[in-house]
Amino acid sequence: WYFALRDAHASVRAVMFRGRSVGLDWLPKEGDQVEVSAVLTLYEPRGDFQLRVESISRSGQGALYESFLARKEKLSKEGLFDAARKRPLPSAVTRVGLVTSMSAAALRDVVVTLTRLAPRLQIRLFPSPVQGADAPARLIQSLRLAQADPDLEVVLLVRGGGSLEDLWAFNDEDLVRAIAGAQKVVVVGVGHETDITLADLAADVRAATPTAAAQEIALQDRGRAEALADAGRLMSHAMSQHWAAAQQQLDLLAQSLRSPREQWQLRQQRFFALSATMKALFQAGLQQRISRAAALGSTLLALNPEAILRRGYAIALDASGQAVTRADAVGVGDGLQIRLSKGQLAVRVQSRDLDESTG
Repeated sequence: WYFALRDAHASVRAVMFRGRSVGLDWLPKEGDQVEVSAVLTLYEPRGDFQLRVESISRSGQGALYESFLARKEKLSKEGLFDAARKRPLPSAVTRVGLVTSMSAAALRDVVVTLTRLAPRLQIRLFPSPVQGADAPARLIQSLRLAQADPDLEVVLLVRGGGSLEDLWAFNDEDLVRAIAGAQKVVVVGVGHETDITLADLAADVRAATPTAAAQEIALQDRGRAEALADAGRLMSHAMSQHWAAAQQQLDLLAQSLRSPREQWQLRQQRFFALSATMKALFQAGLQQRISRAAALGSTLLALNPEAILRRGYAIALDASGQAVTRADAVGVGDGLQIRLSKGQLAVRVQSRDLDESTG
């Protein structure tokens, strides 16, 4: 990292090499108050003096961060974060209330995930800004509207990642109290996996990201679908047993009938023909569904991006998270994220080969 350290009277250039910065769990940004341990060095080509920073930490953890810690301690003592007061997701979820911004990427992530994994679920949107001075009051208002909706079982409160300042609305005391006092189960998914807000701590269910919050709901719906499938199999088995018992009873009744032999034989032939036809239709329909399910499963496996990555391929993403498919879409020195089957790599472009013959 190349940056400058300033106070009210002076400024000095500084550098911090990867070996020293890689272990930090926070990213310094302009305006942060910091304390550093550094060595004074000379950059000989220009004759400039600079500080080689060996370690860096927040100065008093920063005013905003100190406010976060103080508020966290206060609300924790009130019991708002206690695990004992948190409730699990309902066993059956059919309608979900979604509190987020209309322009947030989190809205698209949640809707896409739920539509793909749990298409039976209904989503009702309660829009609210998720950043700015009026965001806490608007979030509380939308949360209360969702809580008042009798058709909803769960409320999702989500927002994408950002700095501590960007996420500050979710550290608002009134919002935390509204979440802790909610009558319906509240799932909160704010920021990235490393972001933690007081709203996360007060939620009944805390998800690492908005997408993860949607996946929590989808898993609950999948469990319900599996239970319905088990009930269907039990019903089918019971019907088979009932059918067999009915056949035996029919045989017994047939033996007691006193009718002309020709009429009895005709009815018996019709019965066995009808039974054979019904069994053949049932088996054909069952085999058709099994074959279709197998074909769909194979198609899904073939289209699964994770399966492609496991074969040794990788996906290059630019700074905005878009996939890079052409060498001329990036410049030398640009940073890229390389997604592998397991994990990601941060790389920087050193050269480009624009020859289209290389594919």
